[in-house]
Amino acid sequence: MQPIALGNLILHPIVEGDIDLLHKWLNAPHVAEWFDGAVSLEAVQRKYIEKIRSDWQQAFIVYQADIPFGYVQSYRASRAGPGWWPDVDEQTVGIDQFIGELSFLGCGMGTLMVREFSSWLLAQPTISRVIADPDLNNEGAIRCYRKAGFVDVGLVDTPKGRALLMERRT
Repeated sequence: MQPIALGNLILHPIVEGDIDLLHKWLNAPHVAEWFDGAVSLEAVQRKYIEKIRSDWQQAFIVYQADIPFGYVQSYRASRAGPGWWPDVDEQTVGIDQFIGELSFLGCGMGTLMVREFSSWLLAQPTISRVIADPDLNNEGAIRCYRKAGFVDVGLVDTPKGRALLMERRT
């Protein structure tokens, strides 16, 4: 897959060469608190090599100009596994993302990234709904999703705990 230009953002599909950067970001306190917690390099390799090879997930490093600053992924919600989204159809995708670089926090880049990525997904004829499940205590993520056009659906229990189900539709 080729890089995707979304306004002034460029999404580069992740490759094995991105594993060290992902490891660094996933272990940064501002990411680890909400995403996967502190993780070993081997765990990052296993998880993200699987995403590279997946036919139902897409994962990207997000750049502004030539600077990598974040990560975004989408996945077919119906294939996420037990305990995740049992009542979704094939046209529903879930998203997750984070800003890895501290200098990009608090300046609207998260909202821009979520809005542009979800708009790109919804422009595809096989997608009618994009969902997200931020932690109830992650007020920054919830604000970001709302600013990006997502609406609250309700509370859900996930394998990672209670979360707020949010959606954006075509």
